Amino acid sequence: LERLAALREELRGKILVDVSNATVDGPDGLPADLIYPGSSLAEQLQEALPETRVVKTLNTMLFPVMTAPATLTQTPTAFLSGDDPQAKLTVRELLTDLGWQEAWITDLGQIQTARATEAAILFVPHVIRSTGFTPFAISIAR
Repeated sequence: LERLAALREELRGKILVDVSNATVDGPDGLPADLIYPGSSLAEQLQEALPETRVVKTLNTMLFPVMTAPATLTQTPTAFLSGDDPQAKLTVRELLTDLGWQEAWITDLGQIQTARATEAAILFVPHVIRSTGFTPFAISIAR
């Protein structure tokens, strides 16, 4: 957050795609708690960079899925959170370029919705301990 905030002028008017989860690691190196409970890194970034268009996405999956969603045996979901509709449209187009089908992308709304997707990281360590480091993503079954 501090490093990006220092780039405030350089990021003015740009789209910042936040794919991270701000967590405190447990003894095993896996996420154990949120750095910003009651908020999200995406919200903190948007506050620190008010003239940058922050879009949160791809943070509810293991990294191999981000650029290869079709490798999963079930349909994954990529969530979008952000205050700028045009920025979210641009990020949606980037996601389709990465292989995400339009039906797999869900716009959750404003930047505050990133709280939910960031909090989802807290069950990831349990999944990894249970099934190993096998690529997976959170998905909405419809």
